[in-house]
Amino acid sequence: MNQNKQAALAAVEKKAPLVADVADSVWEYAELSLQEERSCAKYCAVLAQEGFTVEKGICGIPTAFSAAYGSGRPVIGLLAEYDALSGLSQKAESLTREERIPGGCGHGCGHNLLGAGAFAAALGVKAYLEKSGVSGTVVLYGCPGEEGGAAKAFMARENLWRALDAALTWHPDDVNEVVTGSSNSCIQTQYHFTGVAAHAAGDPDRGRSALDAVELMNLGVQFLREHMSDKARVHYAITDAGGRSPNVVQPRSSVLCIWCGPTMWRRR
Repeated sequence: MNQNKQAALAAVEKKAPLVADVADSVWEYAELSLQEERSCAKYCAVLAQEGFTVEKGICGIPTAFSAAYGSGRPVIGLLAEYDALSGLSQKAESLTREERIPGGCGHGCGHNLLGAGAFAAALGVKAYLEKSGVSGTVVLYGCPGEEGGAAKAFMARENLWRALDAALTWHPDDVNEVVTGSSNSCIQTQYHFTGVAAHAAGDPDRGRSALDAVELMNLGVQFLREHMSDKARVHYAITDAGGRSPNVVQPRSSVLCIWCGPTMWRRR
């Protein structure tokens, strides 16, 4: 290993307490998709402190950012994620179910580590550029909303990646290895149904239940599974059941669906 690479690794080790602080802070914040305001602010602050040129709110996404260091090509992009999931609040270092905040959010698949690891890599590349004096730019991209918000797709739509020679990311796992393969394509759709409210006991015939519509749609999806590729997936969550009173014909209801498949090819 040459001296330039050794300097990069040494820089990462030297900054280990800072990287750990970022990871712990994002774990503590546990902010949902596209609501990662404190997490984004934390990254932007430490990156500016480390000499990166930071731009907030890129591509019209308030919790997205870019942080660049160096000049010239190649331009290497590192992708950081930092959003949490609902209902996964958990105390740190506990191997059993212990909610930190009852019903709160948490990092069920380690996005607090994902962003922090990408941040550490950016620090290493920065040190390499400084030590070697070669041409090159490293850009750390803050990519919010991975859990359903798909900020990277909007960044691609804005041609953000066209300026890069390569883009790298990673994901926490229980093994340390390089894997190859592909992921399913994903489309997320929110369906809103509108009905007519009525007293369920006194005038049920005058009502039109939007909640029934959601239930019928979900039933149809179950029958559809037989005719789908075994690699395809459909996930759903009823985000609005219309209300909490069972003696009311619910006038509104919403279901959020995620449709996943090997391609977005559609049979006609």
